[in-house]
Amino acid sequence: MEHPVLQHLAGLLVLLLYITVSSGLVGYNKFLLQVFPYPLQLTALHMLSCSLMSVLTFALMPGLFPAMKELDGRKVELLKYFLPVGACFSGAMYFSNSAYLYCSV
Repeated sequence: MEHPVLQHLAGLLVLLLYITVSSGLVGYNKFLLQVFPYPLQLTALHMLSCSLMSVLTFALMPGLFPAMKELDGRKVELLKYFLPVGACFSGAMYFSNSAYLYCSV
C-alpha cells in the first residue's frame, strides 16, 4: 500500500496534467478555427474520423472490446443507445467550437 502523501501527490500531478492538456487543447481549437472557420464541418470531420478509427480498431483488434462478445446478433440494437449520446456530444462540440469564433480565449 502506498503512503497517503504519495497518493495525494499522484492525484495532484494528474490534475495538473489534465489542466495543462485542456488549456493546450483550447488554444489549439482556437487556432484551428482561425485557420478553418467552419465549426460544423470541423465537428463532422472529428466525428467521422473518430467513428472510422473505432470501427477500424474493432476490426483489427477485437480483443480490445471484450464486452462486444456478449452482443452477438444485437449490435444494431446497441445503436439506439449510442446515437442519442453521439448526437448530444456532437451538438456540444459544435456549440463549443462556434464559441471559439466569438470569444477571446
